[in-house]
Amino acid sequence: MASLNTLRTKFGIVLSVIIGLVLVAFILGDQLSMQSRRSEIPEDKTVLTVNGEEVKASTYAKYQETFRDSGLSEDNKSDYAYQTAVFNAFTKEALENVGLGVADEDIKNYAKVYSQRVAEMYRMYGIPAEQMTAMIQNQWVANLPTIALNLSYEKFAAAYSAANYVNRLEVEDAMRNGATTFDGRYVLVPYSAMAEVEVSEEEINAYYEQNKRENANYGARSLRYVAFDIEPTEDDMAEVEKQIMAVDQKVAEAKGDSEAIKQAVRAIGGKADTYKKFENVDPKVQEAIKAKKNYGPVLEDKTWSASYLISDVTVPESYEFEVVAAANIIEAKELAEEVKTLGGDFTKLENAVEVATDSRQMAQMSETDAKNFIGKKVGDVFTYTYNHKPAVVKITKVGDKARFVLTADVEKTIKASAVTNDAIVKSVDKFIAEAGNTAESFNDAANAAHYQVLVTTANRNDYVPMQGRARGVRGISNSRNIAVWAYNAQVGDIKSFHGENVIYVAMVTDIDNNKYQAKNDKAIETLLKRNKQYEAIASQMAMDAAIEGAENGTFTGVKFNVNTVDGKYEPSLAGAIATTYQTGVETKVKGSAGAYVFVVDAINGEVDPAAIEAERTPDMTQRQSDMSRKAIDVLTSKVNVEDFRGEGEI
Repeated sequence: MASLNTLRTKFGIVLSVIIGLVLVAFILGDQLSMQSRRSEIPEDKTVLTVNGEEVKASTYAKYQETFRDSGLSEDNKSDYAYQTAVFNAFTKEALENVGLGVADEDIKNYAKVYSQRVAEMYRMYGIPAEQMTAMIQNQWVANLPTIALNLSYEKFAAAYSAANYVNRLEVEDAMRNGATTFDGRYVLVPYSAMAEVEVSEEEINAYYEQNKRENANYGARSLRYVAFDIEPTEDDMAEVEKQIMAVDQKVAEAKGDSEAIKQAVRAIGGKADTYKKFENVDPKVQEAIKAKKNYGPVLEDKTWSASYLISDVTVPESYEFEVVAAANIIEAKELAEEVKTLGGDFTKLENAVEVATDSRQMAQMSETDAKNFIGKKVGDVFTYTYNHKPAVVKITKVGDKARFVLTADVEKTIKASAVTNDAIVKSVDKFIAEAGNTAESFNDAANAAHYQVLVTTANRNDYVPMQGRARGVRGISNSRNIAVWAYNAQVGDIKSFHGENVIYVAMVTDIDNNKYQAKNDKAIETLLKRNKQYEAIASQMAMDAAIEGAENGTFTGVKFNVNTVDGKYEPSLAGAIATTYQTGVETKVKGSAGAYVFVVDAINGEVDPAAIEAERTPDMTQRQSDMSRKAIDVLTSKVNVEDFRGEGEI
């Protein structure tokens, strides 16, 4: 969820008046806007139910209108409309009932903090003070629709996280898990040693009915899509090569003129920024410098690169210095001369000055910056533009010497040109026109154009508002926009989406509106057979029992955070061993490979009792932070939402 905590200001009195006016205008504006829109909605359908309460299309449209000019992305607008619907139908009243509602006084207090923070942000960016009031007011109005919602969530998060408590036993357990290891013995009876068991269809059906709620379906959309790769043509490659070679020619004509070299390189996006320690330079560039040559131009993996040497010096790696700021460059030069006559001692000046200390690293200096320090030694005094102001500097300490180089570097990746992009877009448009609105016509158009048809699904989990996690359809990276579209599309709808160096054309070919995932008879049968086999074996197991097919083994050094025992991947067994408190006790465990019975013979390591209380405070702080982050998910999990937005145009 978007957070408003990064913005605020200090014009409290002005905003108190503005807030009142804005709230009235906001309410009236919503009412008038809604009245003008009602005639555009042919049928006031139910788009959401929140704990059984219906949210109609007209109400949802009002929430969408609220964020129309907010500057948010389309995804965030959709998220906030959904959040507002849930907030107004459930969350707001639920929080008010437990004393966590947002009152007018809360918003007024928030306005003061808000104004201070926004003003501080604007000051950082150099916004003139006379412009701030209007900008802050505009920012406040833009964020007003979400303020009550966000303040409510903040209040709940604070209350929820404040309820955390870490007791001494929890701390001791956590410390024990990290400090102890376990040695012992086990007996494994593989499931394969057990005779085949039978599972009836009635048992499978019963298991599915009991557990189906854990496997919600969320109305999956079946999609077919084609990927149009945006690749540079031979003409595009030739054009970039021409540009690179032109730069190389200009560098040759510059005959060592560093300014001309930098200008030629920067003209096509190259850089000549800071000195680099020679040992950290690309080995290929090092070899070229040693041979007194330029590196490149060379083409590797669709990228042209070249490096031209501008400066090669052996100087101190760092400089520490005292510095005094001056009002102007004339004053700085006069002050520098006076300090030189005093042996560099700022304290002997006739008029006292404020002396600061600072340092510079050669590896972070631009050529302009470095020229002031190269050749300088301890005790040298000179003028220097320090933090954009004239200043006098005296070197007090230098680091060890090392070799540094300044190079003008070109790195240009070959990409599809505007002409190529336009041609690909036209191919996409042609494909969409020929793809029709059925899976069969989509396939026919793809086959005719020699494109491979790929199949995927978009589950409601792929686009869940308020979760704050990156979502997308399976098989397509950064495809949340496709998932969002799929849940507002009908069977046969088709649309193109631009990705990185690719355009996807997707069609919805099926909508599964079942509430729960389909019953997987085979998977359930396998699980139930495993459970029956374990129960049959476990009833006979003991460390000294003679069971056909049993395997004996030992384990050493098992820890809480490992998943293997005696070389076998058995998380359940490892967890049971690491939570053992007594030696010599036989314990049975259902594992992946079979049924286990084990005995811990030795528990190694112990917890210092004195350290438990010391560790408790940071544990509580960490838990409070974790609870604060999870608070909104906890709150919204208490509401049952049925989402029908994908069933029509909203």
